[in-house]
Amino acid sequence: MKLDKKERLALVNQFLILEKLYPNDAEYYAQHRQAIVEGYELHYDWIYGDLWEGLSKDECRKVLDILDMYRVIHFSSLKCNDTQVQDHSWLKFAGFDGNEESSYMAYCRYLIVDIERFNELKYGLEIPDLNSHMPTIEKYQAMLDVWKGLGKPHTLSADKILSILEAR
Repeated sequence: MKLDKKERLALVNQFLILEKLYPNDAEYYAQHRQAIVEGYELHYDWIYGDLWEGLSKDECRKVLDILDMYRVIHFSSLKCNDTQVQDHSWLKFAGFDGNEESSYMAYCRYLIVDIERFNELKYGLEIPDLNSHMPTIEKYQAMLDVWKGLGKPHTLSADKILSILEAR
């Protein structure tokens, strides 16, 4: 990573401020400041090491669509007595794979735990795991395709719930 002198100066000043604001972490910030002052480009990546790549708007929208779909499935299943629906292994939202889909999992945790949206998908847990321990994004996409093909209804019958759940 390359930083011009203006960018370096801005970071140096920010690290100086952080050193004063957080005396317990002052040494950490001072080390980063020194690397910037002295132009050690290899260490710039260390400074940004805690920043995630993140998700695009489209990827965020996909997660929101998945959670919306599961919200509809959840509330529809509460009104459904069908044992196939109630016993289905995909009835509850499983989350995303912590190894392969960690950005999706982190965004999902942000939505459900941090800003407390989709509370029904916590299924009574204060902090749900949201780690499916297997890749799920393609499975959810297949389910979304069916749900969207139905017109994204807000109420589902047992057969429609099953058609979505079985699409995976």
